[in-house]
Amino acid sequence: MSLDLRDIVVADLRRHYAGDDYSEEYAIELATELIRIGQIFESENVLIRYHKVDDGTIEFHCMNAGSGADLTNAINSLLKSLPKQFITGVTYYDNPRINELAKFSYFPATIERIDGGKFKTYKMSFDLKDR
Repeated sequence: MSLDLRDIVVADLRRHYAGDDYSEEYAIELATELIRIGQIFESENVLIRYHKVDDGTIEFHCMNAGSGADLTNAINSLLKSLPKQFITGVTYYDNPRINELAKFSYFPATIERIDGGKFKTYKMSFDLKDR
């Protein structure tokens, strides 16, 4: 059963930021804002908001209420669906366990620890040139 977009955001915040005080109202506001400011890609209990950074780069942010496999499948599907002009996909995140998911990517991925503040501890870049 797939969840509503707002339910996905609530589940993701509760899973990854359980010690923080994010109310359900905040999650609903965040989901509404994510939908408003970017394009949305949905896949089995995963919400990905993405936007063009420059002519060759797409940045995306994931909210996952499913499994690691659900997240990996959604990212692979999004990246495969992008127009050929995009040669790099970039995402930022805090959870170090996501680093392990890079090995399941259809595309070569590099991971950097950047410590860019909350929601930007790690940066994962995907090479999309050979799609």
